[in-house]
Amino acid sequence: MRTIVGPVVARDGGYAFDLWTAEQGLRRGFSYRRVEDAHYARRIELRCHSRDRADPMLACATLDQFVSALRERLAAANV
Repeated sequence: MRTIVGPVVARDGGYAFDLWTAEQGLRRGFSYRRVEDAHYARRIELRCHSRDRADPMLACATLDQFVSALRERLAAANV
């Protein structure tokens, strides 16, 4: 099943990104103090996932894109 990676957003006085998989659901990311650190961690997550798994990954650039992708996956799962 596809993994969906959210964009870096401001949260809890820092910056974070979220992940969604069918197996684990929505996983809230660690909150970094610097936006550069959050972007770096997101890039590492994308690289590691592409090496370790064969399933496709969708990296969302905006929060709206992330929410839309989640809605599509949840609607497909409920069919």
